[in-house]
Amino acid sequence: MQVASLTGQPVQLVRQYDLFFDIDFTGLSFTGKVTVDLDTTGDISLDAVGLQVKSVKHGNRNLQFKQTSNAVEIKTGKFGGPLDIEFNGKVSENFTGFYKASYGEGYILTTHLEAVQARKLFPCLDHPAFKAVFKLVVRTGPDLKVISNMPVESEEVRANKKVVSFKQTPKMSTYLFYLGVGKFVEEHNRHGQTHLYAAHARPKGSIKTEFSFEAAQKVLDYYESYFGIPYQLPKLHQVAVPEFAYGAMENWGAITYREILMHVDQNTSVRAKKAVAGVIAHEIAHMWFGDLVTMKWWDDIWLNESFATFMGHHAVDQGYPQWKVWQDFVRTQTSGAMGRDGLRSTHPIEARVKNPEEIEELFDEISYGKGASILRMIEAYIGPDKFQKGVGKYLEKFRYSNAAGQDLWNHLQEASGTDVNRIMEAWISKPGFPIITATLSEKKLNLEQERFLMAGGIEKQSWPVPVTMMVDGKPQSLLLDKEKAQVNIGPSPKSLKLNVDQTGFYIVHYQGGELQGLLWKSRLSPLDKWGLISDAKALLLSGRMPIREYLSLLERFRKDEEYLPMFEISDQLELLHVLAPEKMRDTSRRFHTDQLKTLQAKTDENSMMLKGIVAGRLTLIDDAYAKEQGSKIKDLASVDPDMKRPVVMGYARSSNDYNGLIDRFKKSATDEERLRYLEGLASFNKPDLVAKALEFSLSGQVKKQDVRNMVTYATANADARSVTWEWFKTNIEKLEKMYEGTAQLSSIMRAYISIAGVGHVDEAESLFNRYPVPAADATLERLRIYDRLARGIMAMP
Repeated sequence: MQVASLTGQPVQLVRQYDLFFDIDFTGLSFTGKVTVDLDTTGDISLDAVGLQVKSVKHGNRNLQFKQTSNAVEIKTGKFGGPLDIEFNGKVSENFTGFYKASYGEGYILTTHLEAVQARKLFPCLDHPAFKAVFKLVVRTGPDLKVISNMPVESEEVRANKKVVSFKQTPKMSTYLFYLGVGKFVEEHNRHGQTHLYAAHARPKGSIKTEFSFEAAQKVLDYYESYFGIPYQLPKLHQVAVPEFAYGAMENWGAITYREILMHVDQNTSVRAKKAVAGVIAHEIAHMWFGDLVTMKWWDDIWLNESFATFMGHHAVDQGYPQWKVWQDFVRTQTSGAMGRDGLRSTHPIEARVKNPEEIEELFDEISYGKGASILRMIEAYIGPDKFQKGVGKYLEKFRYSNAAGQDLWNHLQEASGTDVNRIMEAWISKPGFPIITATLSEKKLNLEQERFLMAGGIEKQSWPVPVTMMVDGKPQSLLLDKEKAQVNIGPSPKSLKLNVDQTGFYIVHYQGGELQGLLWKSRLSPLDKWGLISDAKALLLSGRMPIREYLSLLERFRKDEEYLPMFEISDQLELLHVLAPEKMRDTSRRFHTDQLKTLQAKTDENSMMLKGIVAGRLTLIDDAYAKEQGSKIKDLASVDPDMKRPVVMGYARSSNDYNGLIDRFKKSATDEERLRYLEGLASFNKPDLVAKALEFSLSGQVKKQDVRNMVTYATANADARSVTWEWFKTNIEKLEKMYEGTAQLSSIMRAYISIAGVGHVDEAESLFNRYPVPAADATLERLRIYDRLARGIMAMP
């Protein structure tokens, strides 16, 4: 495929990369040679960052080249064939390129090349549309193992060096290449003809991989059946990486994960186990959607990520139906996306990317959650069977190639006979989403849409919205593609609910007593209840619903015994308590105490997980309960895994034993244990101890990947809000450097600093003027919204 028109490059085609690396594991450096076989109409520029290029040859002929900070420019003229490039480089100390991932006294070397980090490992055309085959040979220490995308072809030790040669890959993009070097422990399993491996660098048996193998086998079964295309490589590695900015990465045939996402044993909480299955399902979905068929350019990164998010939930729902993961989907993915997309400082799903620095910022709630929610809406609109048929044909047509969103819409439209193109183009091309105001007049339902803005105000805009409703228990639907519509609902309806099971990406505002009466007479599913509670929060934040009316709506669900509405109410009350603790403590304590009583009698896994979360939140607002839980610390080993968190948090609140928790943290054997004690350290009721714990997180004794967790935990502690803000202000430069090239800081700021900064809006504006980091606009906008709400709650009589 010719992609020069996409890139402005004279290069028309890249056929192959032959790669050789000589890796000095202890010296943290490498020398390399790449032979790149390509066709070009003129002089070429290869991407290369942080590498020293030593020579460029064609056969025996040296070619002139010039190296800049981000490229090597080579005088080739019109050319076709192989170029030999020799270079050297250093192992990175941050999370990108070829980097050092430490554990205890040891480390591994591993790659993370998405989005445009392959250029830090070897000179290449680091663009997803330049797919090529890769042949790899690595020379390194004799006691080390080497892992890459394909199986080992040969391995020998010569002159006290191990030389490992790998089989050739199929055509793939540069960002999917993988190289890992270290003292790996490998375990083997199978899925049909595919060899499955789990690899980690801990002592044998310390990372329990039985469940991660089971999850991989289940989701491979599901995808092969759903897509109608077998997994394409002879093997699949799942590699546990001790330090990793993201949760996981879909390198073809060698997926990398945080260690916590591969380890499950009898002490693993349900919460962690569900995360393991969910992330494995997401990454393996990429083996088809992203790896086999890849986007043409990063404008369509959402297609990769939203599809993997959406299909991952399908796969886990099939493999573990008891978890009801579509309920988790709306609470996390849909809700998170609406929280981001309700800001003016959002971006369209399909965002125009001009330079590499912009790409990382697209790995956010819009590319994952909004995109996945729109796919769920379209699947509901055209029907699951037609959706599956369209997806299968799309993958078959573009396998080993590149595609754009338009290509998928065409196949879905063809499979369904509906106007998918028009609907999808509108949803992906503009930012935001609609709020639909519903009123009754003369026995007709009036619907009016506009853009929802969390900051308040009105912006007239419309989308083609697949509106669903249940009237007297019977389904109705329409495509609301203009600002207003009237719907005939019969002469005397008894019940009515819009957005059935929350498949639509929109908020509904029911106005008028008669219509609200019909709503409350409806038979509501857990997803419907979630929708009403979630929409109420959006209406509250935007100033459309007074706090008293909002609390009255929550009160309707106080005795509800279903997992999803209980979880959503708990999430919302946690936020409101942190924003206005003096006013919200009693309400939050009352709801959480009732929820805990309900959950005590339940033994299903979702209830066990929620019980642990509710109990943890109760320790932060009820001193007597914190003391009761904390007293079990000496017997922690015998406590149910999901209840260990509240015990540690309760112990922190009731004892303020900083040194004891630090000691327990240092002696912990697993990441889940370590995170438990970090949460305890962030839960003290003495702000100075939380400040000390936040400083400890940057001491080098806490994994860099887990500093984010510390911010999460401290933000949930109302007593620590100010010290968390002060810590962030002091350390913003350090955090920016730590997470450089990963967009992790942006995510932390939007989610948590927007809460910790409440009461400090002027300071925040001044800080972000001095440090105009990405996501500053979104963080400030959300901070102003939360600050306004906090002041409104505090003003309540």
